[in-house]
Amino acid sequence: MRIDVLLSPGDWPAKSGFQGQVAVIDVLRASTSIITALSNGAEAVIPAASPEEAVALRERLPAGRTLLCGERGGLIIPGFDLGNSPAEYSAGRVSGKTLLFASTNGSRMIVQAARGGRPVCVAGFVNADAVSRRLAEGTEDILLACAGRDGAFSLEDATAAGLLAGAIRQLAGSGCSLSDEAAAAALLHRGFADDLEGMAAGSEHGIYLTGLGLGADISACVTRDAFQTVPVLSDGALVAT
Repeated sequence: MRIDVLLSPGDWPAKSGFQGQVAVIDVLRASTSIITALSNGAEAVIPAASPEEAVALRERLPAGRTLLCGERGGLIIPGFDLGNSPAEYSAGRVSGKTLLFASTNGSRMIVQAARGGRPVCVAGFVNADAVSRRLAEGTEDILLACAGRDGAFSLEDATAAGLLAGAIRQLAGSGCSLSDEAAAAALLHRGFADDLEGMAAGSEHGIYLTGLGLGADISACVTRDAFQTVPVLSDGALVAT
């Protein structure tokens, strides 16, 4: 087993031939919101590459059982039911519902990663232990795909990838190796392990969210192992496992 990391979504063409398990990471905030929603009883989360695609999907699904969810520029999309703050995805709002999810970075990376039939799951700090154990049990190569921010590198996603890479390697043992990108991410995590919230709050996207009045989301997004849910893509929808 070899663990690789996509440090920036702009580097996807170099990784597009990858055929193993992909774990998509968007710490601030799509991964966290999706994990929270499924942990709180959402039936499924269907990732959409755009708001228009999410609206079109709703027209093909039973009325009354779906919610339009997502953001552009960090803010809820006009006409949508929920934005991208994890706190919005309470059991009272999402239990039993199918969520059509269109975020600026995370949902697009999920859609992209799934092309070609690759197995895809969603990871973050909030389910790091569960994802690490799940992936370490397999034999496939692993790509930890950072959704980044507007096509570029994001500190919080790379740090989470480093946590996962180190944990999976430790669990999998001597048969597991790290790419240079994975080794670099693991070193990055070691440097921030004692202050994940400070790291995320000081990142470009963390500063941006705070400026929007959404800084309270950051603490929730870096809480280690708040959930044991691993969202796995099945027939185009993420479901809890």
